[in-house]
Amino acid sequence: MLTLELAVEQNTQLVERLDRSMQELKQSFAELRQHVDQKFAEFRLEMIRDRIELRQEMDAKYEQTRQEMDAKYEKTRLEMDAKYEKTRQEMDAKYDQSRKEFVANQTEFLKMVERRFFWNIAIHYGALLSVVGYLGKHFIDVYYK
Repeated sequence: MLTLELAVEQNTQLVERLDRSMQELKQSFAELRQHVDQKFAEFRLEMIRDRIELRQEMDAKYEQTRQEMDAKYEKTRLEMDAKYEKTRQEMDAKYDQSRKEFVANQTEFLKMVERRFFWNIAIHYGALLSVVGYLGKHFIDVYYK
């Protein structure tokens, strides 16, 4: 019986030791879970901070790029306006020159037409006077005969 009591006592001690070990293991798992939860929360906060920093950097770079694009657009627009104005002035100058040439040519043409007109009138009147003179001479010759 003594061996049975000794075996029961040893089993009891082993069960108590196993219970203590299980309690320690449960405590360790609870601490580990708490530690993992804490680290996960810290990791989430760090990711949120990094995301905010990244967003701020992206916003700053976007704003900088937008300002650069606006500056390039304004520069290009000013260059195009200057080229347009220069081209318009050149076209206006060519138009004015062509108009002056047209007016000068038209004036010369009108002068030439007037000269030829008066020359043609002079020739026709001369011819008409010659014909009238010839007919008059012929009429007088016939009348006096």
